[in-house]
Amino acid sequence: MSEKIYKNYMTKRILYDIMKEKNLQVNKMSEKIMKTVICPKCSEKSDAEIICSVNEKDMPDMKKSVLSDRFFKWKCPRCSFETQLFHPLLYNDIENGFMIYYIPQTKRRILADEKIEKEFADLDIKKRLVSNVSELKEKIALLDGHTDDMAMELAKHAVERIVEKTADMTVYEGYFLDMNKAENTVSFQFFVGAERHPYIQTTRLEVYRRSLDIVRQYFSETDKQDGFIRIDRDWAKEAFKIYKSK
Repeated sequence: MSEKIYKNYMTKRILYDIMKEKNLQVNKMSEKIMKTVICPKCSEKSDAEIICSVNEKDMPDMKKSVLSDRFFKWKCPRCSFETQLFHPLLYNDIENGFMIYYIPQTKRRILADEKIEKEFADLDIKKRLVSNVSELKEKIALLDGHTDDMAMELAKHAVERIVEKTADMTVYEGYFLDMNKAENTVSFQFFVGAERHPYIQTTRLEVYRRSLDIVRQYFSETDKQDGFIRIDRDWAKEAFKIYKSK
């Protein structure tokens, strides 16, 4: 079994196991479970600790671990083979006012959790749903810095349209890279062309500020709905259409 096929298989299996785990309370601030993993290189079976819910306050090193791609890393205790073992993760940062639910490859646009809604009903918490690790890292970077992710998605969409015209290449995905208030700039990294080459584009911070005005005027009610919401490229495209129709 190839490493790519194995990772896809294990992701789906662990996702299924976690979602059906009767004793798993996703509203807890920290949660770990044990799962059996079979090494694709030597076929050794071993128990892996799966951290499916973390609290940034109680586990501050976890943010660095996620952002540096160490969090999902798994190493075979027998042959030392290493791979990324992706699994659902509820990332909690209540002090900074956000929670992110990472569910690999999910197609859902919103995910409701009654227990979480009740527990944090009185708090102003942004709840986001993401489907890949790049989105997870991007959301942490934005929300940890108290940057409006809806506005940044709109700004990214505007810059993406410019990149496609100037570079004359299809943009397949893009992510927030950096905001430099001293230089009045915001940067994005896009992946363009058939081979998904990285393409960095910097624009004036005014593009984000203008997008923030649009969000406050037309989409201020978005975060008031229940559930974890997908605020991504598809959301930005629809939001842009709504704005243009006004």
